[in-house]
Amino acid sequence: MKKQLLFTALAVGISLCGFAQTKGTNALSFGVNVMSNKNTTTNYENKNETNSFSLGYGYFFKDNRKLGLDLSYGLNKYNATNSIEQKVKSYGGSVSYQHYFPLVKTLFAYAGGRAGYLHSKNDNTPQDYTPFNSTSNQYNIGAYGGITWFVSKRFALETSLLTADIVYNKSKTEELNDTGFYSKSENTSFNLSSQGFINNLGFKIYILF
Repeated sequence: MKKQLLFTALAVGISLCGFAQTKGTNALSFGVNVMSNKNTTTNYENKNETNSFSLGYGYFFKDNRKLGLDLSYGLNKYNATNSIEQKVKSYGGSVSYQHYFPLVKTLFAYAGGRAGYLHSKNDNTPQDYTPFNSTSNQYNIGAYGGITWFVSKRFALETSLLTADIVYNKSKTEELNDTGFYSKSENTSFNLSSQGFINNLGFKIYILF
């Protein structure tokens, strides 16, 4: 988080000529979001790691207004002292709209909306535990905003600071029971998900042309 705050502070302080993103500009983006959480006690430890990556294309159909398409891949790993190990892979995509507002020279705030889909699969065969696998399909629509630093006419850095999504999720789990037969269960959920200021920051790097 300190590095992300430092990035914003440096962006405000740098004095470069402004770069207005005009109609007809294309933007290729690569995004990375990395989170890690570790809990340790005297005789127990668990660790949760999440890595997600995105590749996107955007088009400025008007000055400072962009439509975008993003594809994403994610991997979540969970390990614990009692030999439980889980890996969840996810694939998805989203379409978005962003409106940019100039702040200080090359620093812009943005706000927009997006709609997306995410498919995830969990395959597990932990030691001393019942093997199972699960899949889920998630649909979301919502609003988000953040800060973009247009470093030059060809490069920009962007981070998301605020998000609010309406999420619909449908999941299915298959588990091998004690009798040797698989049991199946299905669940659906509908909820509102939101993240406050400077929570779960992720970066995108843009190449503009």
